[in-house]
Amino acid sequence: MKTTWTAGVEDEQRKVDIKSAFKSATVVRKRLKEICEAKTVSSFNTSKEQYDTPNWTYLQADMVGYHRALKEISSLLDN
Repeated sequence: MKTTWTAGVEDEQRKVDIKSAFKSATVVRKRLKEICEAKTVSSFNTSKEQYDTPNWTYLQADMVGYHRALKEISSLLDN
């Protein structure tokens, strides 16, 4: 569990509750990680029409940001 989960939480009991909830949600965290990985793979499917758009660089920047966000979420789900 990354410290991001409890960062900024002052109350020690809330920290314990967060840690407990994190540990008890193993199945849900694993499933969400699988969903994030599937979304990452599926986002690579681009149509040939997208290559002709003048906004190609913006589409690429958006895809990179999307992948970065999914990777961050996946890393937060790890033990």
